[in-house]
Amino acid sequence: MSNRVIFRLVIIGLLMFEIAILAVLYFVDDGALAPARSLLPETVDWQTYFDLSPVLVGFIGLLLIILIMASVVGALLFRNWGRWLYLSVAVLIVPVSVFTGPTISYGWENAFWDMLIMANGAVILAMFLPPISNEFNKLSQQDAASCAAS
Repeated sequence: MSNRVIFRLVIIGLLMFEIAILAVLYFVDDGALAPARSLLPETVDWQTYFDLSPVLVGFIGLLLIILIMASVVGALLFRNWGRWLYLSVAVLIVPVSVFTGPTISYGWENAFWDMLIMANGAVILAMFLPPISNEFNKLSQQDAASCAAS
C-alpha cells in the first residue's frame, strides 16, 4: 500500500474510533456519574449564551462543524491548505476545552479519548514530516504548474 492510502485509512480510522467511543458511551452510560456531575461547579453559564443570541450560537456551531469537515476533506485530498486547516482546528479546540471547566468521565472513556488525541497528534505530525509532507507538497507543486501553464 502507498503512503497516501495508509494516511487516508488512518484518518478515516480515527474518525470511526471517535464515533465508536461516543456510541459505546451512549449505550454503556448508566447514569452512575450523574450525581457527581451535578456537584461540579459550572465555570461557564452556557444557557446565557444560548438565550442571548441563539442564531449567533447556532451559526458559530455550524461554522465549527464546517471547518472540521473541510479540514478532514482537505487532509484526505492532500491539499496544502487542508493540513494547515487541520492543525488550526486542533489548536482552536484547546480554548473550548479550557472554558468548559472540570469534567467527570469513566476511566475507560478517558483512556480512549487520550489515545485518540495522541493518534490525532501523530497524524498532524505526519502531515508536516516526510514522506507524507511530500505528498502535500507534490500536489501543491502540480497545482502551481497547472496554473502557470494556463
